[in-house]
Amino acid sequence: MRVVRNVGYLKRRQRASRVMIAVGLTGLFGSIALTFFQQLLYIYLAYAALITGFLFFNAGMQQWAKWNRRPRPDELLDATLRRLNDRYTLVHYPDIPAGWRPEHVLVWPGGILNITTRELAGRIVVRGTRWRRLDRFILRLLTFGGPPLGNPTVECQRQMEALRTFLQQRDLPGAEHVDGLIVFLNDQAQLEVVESPITVVTRKELLDAIRAYGTERRLSNAEIEEIVTALAQGEQVEGPISLPTREPAKAK
Repeated sequence: MRVVRNVGYLKRRQRASRVMIAVGLTGLFGSIALTFFQQLLYIYLAYAALITGFLFFNAGMQQWAKWNRRPRPDELLDATLRRLNDRYTLVHYPDIPAGWRPEHVLVWPGGILNITTRELAGRIVVRGTRWRRLDRFILRLLTFGGPPLGNPTVECQRQMEALRTFLQQRDLPGAEHVDGLIVFLNDQAQLEVVESPITVVTRKELLDAIRAYGTERRLSNAEIEEIVTALAQGEQVEGPISLPTREPAKAK
């Protein structure tokens, strides 16, 4: 499999997460300092700083977990799908300005697949477009600063629409062959899919799920290269790089 990675975008998101954490800590410690002043105005300011700091710190920790913790989602996808041949190209964080920016796009002769990822563990249920975590309250409290669940279905649908719009606006092929898939990358995730308009899988099921889409040729090699080239624009973009079908052995 070939891989394209927008390293510039990754670095920007990593910097943003650090800034959010710094702002959050400044607010939290600032609220403590303000309580030493006995005037009512400073008490109000302390509460405002505490709330603002907590929100920024929590959001920053969630972003830190996504963009700085290793292995990142893009690295987990690479490791899981590396056995695919070079007819498949996985583009991480393509520079698509309009709408909800897709994060992982797989292009192959059978079409274009938007992959929406989640890193949560625990019990998760999806009914149509409604998602729920069934973990105990204490576990949710302990993982409050971790990756959020949100609504992967809505996110995937909007990313697919942004991808179609991108292709259509640039007169690129493949807009009618865009599909979507949601994958939970944490091996401790326990999924209960009652019904879903979009395929939902765990990381262990991902490779088989992609192979199930088949290899019927809908895009020519020239069209694939045209799409990949458009998705690979931006600063500090690496690839396409062919991955070995097996991970390199670790030194003992």
